[in-house]
Amino acid sequence: MKHLPAEAWRRRVDRTGFVLPMTIVVLVILAAMGITMIAMSRDESLAARAMRESSVALYAAEAGGQQIYAGWDALAASVEALPPGDSLDLGWQTLSGGASYRAVVQRLDNGGQPMFALRVEGRGPGPLGGRRTLSYALTTPPGEGTGYKLGECCEAPVVLKGTFRQNGIDGGRVSHSGFDTHPPGWEAADVCADTLIDKPGLIMRDTTGMVLDPIDAVLVGVPAIVQDPELSDSLFDYFGEHTWQDIKGKADIVIDSTGWVYMADGSNPQRVDTSLPDVGIEVSEVYPRYTTDPETGEQVCDTNHPLNWGSPDPEDPCFSHFPVILSQGEVDLRGGPSYGGPRFYGQGVVILDFNEAARKGSEFELEHEAEFRGIVLGKGCVEVQYGARFYGSMYLDATYDGVTCDKSHDFYEDCQGRDNCFDTTLQWSQCAVDRAIFNSGLVEYAVPTIPAAGKARFLGSRAFLEGIQ
Repeated sequence: MKHLPAEAWRRRVDRTGFVLPMTIVVLVILAAMGITMIAMSRDESLAARAMRESSVALYAAEAGGQQIYAGWDALAASVEALPPGDSLDLGWQTLSGGASYRAVVQRLDNGGQPMFALRVEGRGPGPLGGRRTLSYALTTPPGEGTGYKLGECCEAPVVLKGTFRQNGIDGGRVSHSGFDTHPPGWEAADVCADTLIDKPGLIMRDTTGMVLDPIDAVLVGVPAIVQDPELSDSLFDYFGEHTWQDIKGKADIVIDSTGWVYMADGSNPQRVDTSLPDVGIEVSEVYPRYTTDPETGEQVCDTNHPLNWGSPDPEDPCFSHFPVILSQGEVDLRGGPSYGGPRFYGQGVVILDFNEAARKGSEFELEHEAEFRGIVLGKGCVEVQYGARFYGSMYLDATYDGVTCDKSHDFYEDCQGRDNCFDTTLQWSQCAVDRAIFNSGLVEYAVPTIPAAGKARFLGSRAFLEGIQ
């Protein structure tokens, strides 16, 4: 047998022993690469799935935000009641397809115009579902509101600087109330706020100038009578930041002292009564007028007729017509069943004009079962009598001379004992005040004491946070 030298044998043994380790090393490397590739593939698959689920979460958050916004009216009462900084958690809601969202509303304002942060978290349906959180800023601008005021008008059915007399007959035939009441027919028409705002029955600068019939007349309110020595001359010259001339300049109709009624620009003059000094306006003269829309053929209210003072009928085109009427003398509104016709009806804002140099004001008389809804303000005197009905508020500086009212009672309510004299009523109505101010255009000079919440509105762009689980 041939023997190899020891050195050669050792080299041969070394060569044969190298193959197996190399093979093992290669197999280990290949296995590691395979495992790494499998892991990478799994991670890529999971990442792609997570991103897909995250997109679903984003859409869920967007859908939730839109649903909350669309249903804001149902949430308005709850979110408006939130103290500043407090929040309302609306909980998790599941969408079709399995995705879900959770909304939280937080109030941000400190009592001014409502401001809210709406955060909506969306979640995908699967175990690897991502999460997206969208954040919106919202506000709710005030709507029409309620409790409108023109300066210090209107805080009661009568706010008066002057003398006051209330005289009834046969037990409670004259009713003067500060308890808020909607005018007949308006509540059913859903044009009045749900909130009733009771007021004092009478606010006077000096109650020593007051004569009340304790047996035959009713004067009630919260409280019945308030004496306010702060009712100065200047309060009747300014309505908030606006002057008397600002208010007077909004007049639509003028009743002059000679028996003519015309639009404020002088157009469409109408003769009503020549038995001066009273300008008598009868039920046969004041009633709704209409025109036809040339495009639609529909009947619309003719607001350019000076003897169209609106309608109490919610179905009438003139239901929302509340003219501003400037009276420059003594005006009597009269006529009703006792005169053989329907009840006189008018609505709007009556401004009693005055002459400062002559200290002469205007007189407004509502009598013979006539009815008026709205506001009377200015300088002069007022009489409500003979079964007349007034809904709204009167704001009057009655310390002016030269008017034909009896100066022992600048403001006079009575029934005068006539057989055909039904209840004379002067009734506080915030709804009549609000509708008169809003529909007459004087709303730009007024402020609501109770703003409506209005419709929620998104502000600016949205921001979002993203999470993947």
